[in-house]
Amino acid sequence: MKTIVVISTRGFGAFRHDLLVDAENTRFIGIFSEFDAENITQGQRDYLEQVHVIPCGKANPTPAECSLVDFQAACELIEGLLRDPATTELSLHSFDERNLLLAAELRAHFGLAGPRYDAILPFRDKCLMKEKLIAAGVRAPAFGRYDIEAAQANPAEYFRAITDAVGLPFILKPVDGNSADGVFKISSWEDYAAVPAELGRHYEYEEFILGTMYSVNFVSKDRRAVFGGVTEYLVNSTEVQNGRVNVDINLIDADPRVARMLAFGESALAALGWPDGASHLELFLTAEDELVFLEVAARFKGLAGLAAMQQHYGVALVNLALELEAGLKSHPYPVDQQVYCFDGVMPKKQGIVDTLVEPAIESEFSMAWKVRPGDVIGQGSSLSDNAGTFLVWNTDYEALYRDFERLADYQPITYTHGSNA
Repeated sequence: MKTIVVISTRGFGAFRHDLLVDAENTRFIGIFSEFDAENITQGQRDYLEQVHVIPCGKANPTPAECSLVDFQAACELIEGLLRDPATTELSLHSFDERNLLLAAELRAHFGLAGPRYDAILPFRDKCLMKEKLIAAGVRAPAFGRYDIEAAQANPAEYFRAITDAVGLPFILKPVDGNSADGVFKISSWEDYAAVPAELGRHYEYEEFILGTMYSVNFVSKDRRAVFGGVTEYLVNSTEVQNGRVNVDINLIDADPRVARMLAFGESALAALGWPDGASHLELFLTAEDELVFLEVAARFKGLAGLAAMQQHYGVALVNLALELEAGLKSHPYPVDQQVYCFDGVMPKKQGIVDTLVEPAIESEFSMAWKVRPGDVIGQGSSLSDNAGTFLVWNTDYEALYRDFERLADYQPITYTHGSNA
């Protein structure tokens, strides 16, 4: 029996099991961290033959890190599956940033098909990533690896060295981070002086690029895009920590920005090795009409973004990835379910939740709240540490785009005894 092992719920929630052509001869095995297990839906439990909850691979993880699974525990599970007489063919998949390198190591350990560590590393190490891109002529921010010893020895001198190299403001972020986790925007010496002396992981400093953010999203096979789409961000994702709602809309293919940005994304993937499967690249379009690379991951968009893409384009993207990676065929996405769609992520601010506020828009929408009135919550630390997500859809794209712009000042939560929204 074809055995599909999936690590983490992230990205996997958009999979359409009902569209499988040969579901009877395929079994799904889920491996989830102790923190991620609460995200398994009943729908997934209905078709997962086995659900394995194992320890997190990191002590005291942030919300963005908590889905990482323990390598040794995952090894033991896969070893048992390979000994199972019911397993005639096994493949391993993850659409979660935190588990991409781990999955690559497991494939190498067991001789399974799929990308190995060296193929995924340029998509996880943001310094190696930009080194390769700049060498290939792709415009990327000026950057450098953050020297924690130099920063601790003489903070003022090191601050001057960074600003001489990349200017002010600049960005400090983890080399292997995701979801804007642990990111600092440094606009002054006071901002820099407030950065913790011990950061707990490797960091980089990076030129701050002023412009509109976009993402370019691919599903690829043999260094060729089988699917490609572009989304426009309403705000820079780091602004979510400052209370801004993170909304991005899928552009229609006829938009003149799309072809240009897809070509830019393909040039970046070509420089990095272009692994099979999903890729999610973020870039800036500046006021000078320059495209500037931000970062790229060998996975789908996170949170509600993937569900919005599937509805907008009428493509079961996770199913498509599994077909390319494991030969798992699916029926086409139902035509009557396709509709223009975008998603949003609601920030958390410190305080007591008073009221949950729905958006005043003309399109239909659905809200997935993680908080409720009376909850005492802290400031969100990343996109993963949010108050909920939402989807907005309409058969009229112009109306949908108007709603996208209306959400620039949307405050989904009012607070008492702390923050006011």
